[in-house]
Amino acid sequence: MTLFSHARYGSLSVSYTDGLDGGGNTFGRAYEPFVRDRIGRVGSVFEWCAGPGFIGFSLLAAGLCDRLDLGDVNPDAGAAVGRTVAENDLHGRVRFHLSDGFEAVPDDLRWDLMVGNPPHVNAAAAASHYQRTRSPLIWKDTDWAIHRDFYAAAPGRLRPGGSVLVQENHRFSTPEDFTGMAEESGLEVVGAFACGAGYEDYYFLWSRLPSPAGSS
Repeated sequence: MTLFSHARYGSLSVSYTDGLDGGGNTFGRAYEPFVRDRIGRVGSVFEWCAGPGFIGFSLLAAGLCDRLDLGDVNPDAGAAVGRTVAENDLHGRVRFHLSDGFEAVPDDLRWDLMVGNPPHVNAAAAASHYQRTRSPLIWKDTDWAIHRDFYAAAPGRLRPGGSVLVQENHRFSTPEDFTGMAEESGLEVVGAFACGAGYEDYYFLWSRLPSPAGSS
Protein backbone atom coordinates (compact mmCIF):
# COMPACT_ATOMS: atom_id res chain seq x y z
CA MET A 1 0.00 0.00 0.00
CA THR A 2 1.29 3.45 -0.93
CA LEU A 3 1.83 5.77 2.03
CA PHE A 4 0.94 9.33 1.09
CA SER A 5 2.08 12.56 2.64
CA HIS A 6 -0.19 15.61 2.54
CA ALA A 7 0.39 19.27 1.73
CA ARG A 8 -2.08 21.97 2.69
CA TYR A 9 -3.26 24.59 0.20
CA GLY A 10 -6.02 26.66 1.74
CA SER A 11 -8.85 24.24 2.45
CA LEU A 12 -7.37 21.51 0.22
CA SER A 13 -5.18 18.62 1.34
CA VAL A 14 -2.99 17.43 -1.55
CA SER A 15 -1.72 13.84 -1.47
CA TYR A 16 1.80 13.06 -2.70
CA THR A 17 4.85 10.87 -2.24
CA ASP A 18 8.43 12.11 -1.98
CA GLY A 19 9.21 10.55 -5.35
CA LEU A 20 6.57 12.70 -7.02
CA ASP A 21 7.68 16.03 -5.57
CA GLY A 22 9.89 17.76 -8.13
CA GLY A 23 9.66 21.08 -6.31
CA GLY A 24 6.02 21.94 -6.81
CA ASN A 25 5.45 21.95 -3.05
CA THR A 26 8.27 24.45 -2.48
CA PHE A 27 9.14 26.85 -5.30
CA GLY A 28 5.87 25.96 -7.04
CA ARG A 29 4.13 28.01 -4.37
CA ALA A 30 5.33 31.13 -6.20
CA TYR A 31 2.56 30.53 -8.76
CA GLU A 32 -0.39 31.58 -6.63
CA PRO A 33 0.73 35.17 -5.92
CA PHE A 34 2.00 35.65 -9.47
CA VAL A 35 -1.22 34.49 -11.10
CA ARG A 36 -3.33 36.46 -8.63
CA ASP A 37 -1.40 39.70 -9.22
CA ARG A 38 -0.53 39.47 -12.93
CA ILE A 39 -3.08 37.28 -14.68
CA GLY A 40 -6.09 37.09 -12.42
CA ARG A 41 -8.87 34.58 -12.07
CA VAL A 42 -9.55 32.27 -15.03
CA GLY A 43 -12.12 29.63 -15.79
CA SER A 44 -9.84 26.68 -16.55
CA VAL A 45 -6.25 25.61 -15.91
CA PHE A 46 -4.10 22.78 -17.26
CA GLU A 47 -1.00 21.74 -15.32
CA TRP A 48 1.63 20.16 -17.59
CA CYS A 49 4.11 17.68 -16.05
CA ALA A 50 1.82 17.89 -13.06
CA GLY A 51 3.04 15.18 -10.74
CA PRO A 52 0.58 15.25 -7.81
CA GLY A 53 -0.72 18.64 -8.93
CA PHE A 54 0.69 21.01 -6.33
CA ILE A 55 0.54 24.01 -8.66
CA GLY A 56 -2.87 23.37 -10.12
CA PHE A 57 -4.42 22.57 -6.74
CA SER A 58 -2.86 25.71 -5.25
CA LEU A 59 -4.62 27.83 -7.90
CA LEU A 60 -7.90 25.99 -7.37
CA ALA A 61 -7.66 26.40 -3.59
CA ALA A 62 -7.00 30.13 -4.00
CA GLY A 63 -10.13 30.57 -6.10
CA LEU A 64 -8.09 31.46 -9.19
CA CYS A 65 -9.79 28.88 -11.41
CA ASP A 66 -13.03 26.90 -11.53
CA ARG A 67 -11.81 23.76 -13.30
CA LEU A 68 -8.49 21.96 -13.36
CA ASP A 69 -6.93 19.40 -15.68
CA LEU A 70 -3.67 17.69 -14.77
CA GLY A 71 -1.41 15.78 -17.14
CA ASP A 72 1.57 13.54 -16.38
CA VAL A 73 3.30 10.50 -17.89
CA ASN A 74 3.74 8.81 -14.50
CA PRO A 75 0.82 6.60 -13.36
CA ASP A 76 1.86 7.15 -9.74
CA ALA A 77 0.89 10.79 -10.20
CA GLY A 78 -2.58 9.70 -11.24
CA ALA A 79 -2.96 7.67 -8.07
CA ALA A 80 -2.02 10.66 -5.93
CA VAL A 81 -4.37 13.00 -7.80
CA GLY A 82 -7.20 10.50 -7.51
CA ARG A 83 -6.74 10.41 -3.76
CA THR A 84 -6.74 14.22 -3.54
CA VAL A 85 -9.91 14.43 -5.63
CA ALA A 86 -11.69 11.87 -3.47
CA GLU A 87 -10.60 13.31 -0.12
CA ASN A 88 -11.58 16.86 -1.09
CA ASP A 89 -14.79 16.02 -2.99
CA LEU A 90 -13.51 17.53 -6.25
CA HIS A 91 -15.26 15.15 -8.64
CA GLY A 92 -16.46 17.09 -11.68
CA ARG A 93 -13.95 19.90 -11.18
CA VAL A 94 -10.62 18.06 -11.56
CA ARG A 95 -9.46 15.54 -14.17
CA PHE A 96 -6.18 13.67 -14.49
CA HIS A 97 -4.79 12.62 -17.89
CA LEU A 98 -2.12 9.90 -18.01
CA SER A 99 -0.33 11.29 -21.01
CA ASP A 100 3.05 12.00 -22.56
CA GLY A 101 2.54 15.69 -23.21
CA PHE A 102 -0.86 16.08 -24.89
CA GLU A 103 -0.74 12.68 -26.60
CA ALA A 104 -3.61 11.14 -24.60
CA VAL A 105 -5.44 14.37 -23.70
CA PRO A 106 -8.77 14.70 -25.56
CA ASP A 107 -8.38 16.90 -28.63
CA ASP A 108 -11.33 19.12 -27.81
CA LEU A 109 -10.05 20.38 -24.44
CA ARG A 110 -8.92 24.00 -24.22
CA TRP A 111 -7.82 26.11 -21.25
CA ASP A 112 -7.45 29.73 -20.24
CA LEU A 113 -4.12 29.13 -18.53
CA MET A 114 -1.48 26.41 -18.78
CA VAL A 115 1.13 26.09 -16.03
CA GLY A 116 3.92 23.68 -15.25
CA ASN A 117 7.11 22.78 -13.43
CA PRO A 118 8.68 20.65 -16.20
CA PRO A 119 12.05 18.87 -16.14
CA HIS A 120 14.64 21.65 -15.78
CA VAL A 121 17.89 19.96 -16.85
CA ASN A 122 19.08 19.54 -20.42
CA ALA A 123 21.27 16.41 -20.36
CA ALA A 124 24.54 16.37 -18.41
CA ALA A 125 24.35 19.44 -16.14
CA ALA A 126 24.29 18.31 -12.51
CA ALA A 127 23.21 14.86 -13.69
CA SER A 128 25.14 12.97 -11.03
CA HIS A 129 23.32 14.79 -8.23
CA TYR A 130 19.89 14.30 -9.76
CA GLN A 131 20.53 10.63 -10.54
CA ARG A 132 21.17 10.03 -6.86
CA THR A 133 18.12 11.90 -5.62
CA ARG A 134 15.34 11.87 -8.21
CA SER A 135 13.92 9.85 -11.08
CA PRO A 136 14.89 11.20 -14.54
CA LEU A 137 11.16 11.75 -15.11
CA ILE A 138 11.49 14.63 -12.63
CA TRP A 139 14.56 16.43 -13.98
CA LYS A 140 15.77 15.27 -17.42
CA ASP A 141 14.83 16.91 -20.73
CA THR A 142 17.50 16.01 -23.28
CA ASP A 143 17.92 18.71 -25.95
CA TRP A 144 14.76 20.34 -24.50
CA ALA A 145 12.65 17.89 -26.50
CA ILE A 146 9.82 17.84 -23.94
CA HIS A 147 9.68 21.63 -23.99
CA ARG A 148 9.73 21.76 -27.78
CA ASP A 149 6.79 19.38 -28.08
CA PHE A 150 4.85 21.30 -25.46
CA TYR A 151 5.31 24.73 -27.03
CA ALA A 152 4.54 23.40 -30.51
CA ALA A 153 1.16 22.15 -29.28
CA ALA A 154 0.33 24.87 -26.76
CA PRO A 155 -1.40 27.46 -28.99
CA GLY A 156 -3.92 24.91 -30.19
CA ARG A 157 -4.78 24.06 -26.59
CA LEU A 158 -5.54 27.59 -25.41
CA ARG A 159 -8.83 29.41 -25.31
CA PRO A 160 -8.89 32.93 -26.82
CA GLY A 161 -6.71 35.21 -24.74
CA GLY A 162 -5.11 32.23 -23.01
CA SER A 163 -1.66 32.22 -21.39
CA VAL A 164 1.20 29.80 -20.76
CA LEU A 165 3.18 30.30 -17.54
CA VAL A 166 6.10 27.88 -17.08
CA GLN A 167 8.52 27.82 -14.17
CA GLU A 168 12.20 27.27 -15.01
CA ASN A 169 15.55 27.12 -13.20
CA HIS A 170 18.30 29.73 -13.72
CA ARG A 171 20.99 27.17 -12.90
CA PHE A 172 20.22 25.09 -15.97
CA SER A 173 18.61 27.41 -18.52
CA THR A 174 18.03 30.98 -19.62
CA PRO A 175 14.74 32.44 -20.89
CA GLU A 176 16.29 32.55 -24.36
CA ASP A 177 16.35 28.74 -24.42
CA PHE A 178 12.54 28.79 -24.62
CA THR A 179 11.42 32.12 -26.06
CA GLY A 180 12.19 30.98 -29.62
CA MET A 181 10.09 27.84 -29.13
CA ALA A 182 7.16 29.91 -27.93
CA GLU A 183 7.43 32.47 -30.71
CA GLU A 184 7.84 29.86 -33.42
CA SER A 185 4.60 28.25 -32.28
CA GLY A 186 2.75 31.55 -32.67
CA LEU A 187 2.71 32.64 -29.04
CA GLU A 188 3.57 36.15 -27.93
CA VAL A 189 6.22 36.20 -25.20
CA VAL A 190 5.24 38.61 -22.44
CA GLY A 191 8.54 38.19 -20.63
CA ALA A 192 10.59 36.42 -17.99
CA PHE A 193 9.83 37.24 -14.37
CA ALA A 194 11.44 36.53 -11.02
CA CYS A 195 9.52 34.10 -8.82
CA GLY A 196 10.02 36.25 -5.73
CA ALA A 197 11.84 36.21 -2.42
CA GLY A 198 12.99 32.76 -1.40
CA TYR A 199 12.80 31.43 -4.96
CA GLU A 200 15.76 33.25 -6.52
CA ASP A 201 16.94 30.22 -8.52
CA TYR A 202 13.67 30.13 -10.45
CA TYR A 203 11.88 32.27 -13.02
CA PHE A 204 8.60 32.32 -14.87
CA LEU A 205 8.37 32.51 -18.65
CA TRP A 206 4.99 33.96 -19.60
CA SER A 207 3.63 33.69 -23.14
CA ARG A 208 0.13 34.02 -24.54
CA LEU A 209 -1.99 33.96 -27.62
CA PRO A 210 -1.69 37.28 -29.42
CA SER A 211 -4.75 39.49 -29.56
CA PRO A 212 -6.61 39.41 -32.90
CA ALA A 213 -5.60 42.17 -35.27
CA GLY A 214 -7.57 45.32 -34.60
CA SER A 215 -8.61 44.41 -31.06
CA SER A 216 -7.70 46.57 -28.11
